[in-house]
Amino acid sequence: MFKKSMLFMGSLLLMASSVFAANPFEVSIWERYAEGLGWAVVASIGFSVGVAIALKVFDWFSSDIEEWEEIKKGNWSVAMIFVAMIIMIGLLVHKVI
Repeated sequence: MFKKSMLFMGSLLLMASSVFAANPFEVSIWERYAEGLGWAVVASIGFSVGVAIALKVFDWFSSDIEEWEEIKKGNWSVAMIFVAMIIMIGLLVHKVI
């Protein structure tokens, strides 16, 4: 299953690189893979920074409740708020990057 998905993603990357390049054979496939890997690293760093900032701002705004203590106690509602916020920040960062 993993091999098939990797082959599928590789073929999609090859097709996308040929669409955006003026001459698809100008740049080697390894340079395209390196570029894709670089963008993946940039996206993951951007996502982690965005989530960290969002959680800190949410913590500042909700000073009446200790969220992390409530999560440790097993309060699912606070955990679901955090999950929803992380997903929304992920979608925003995805759109930006």
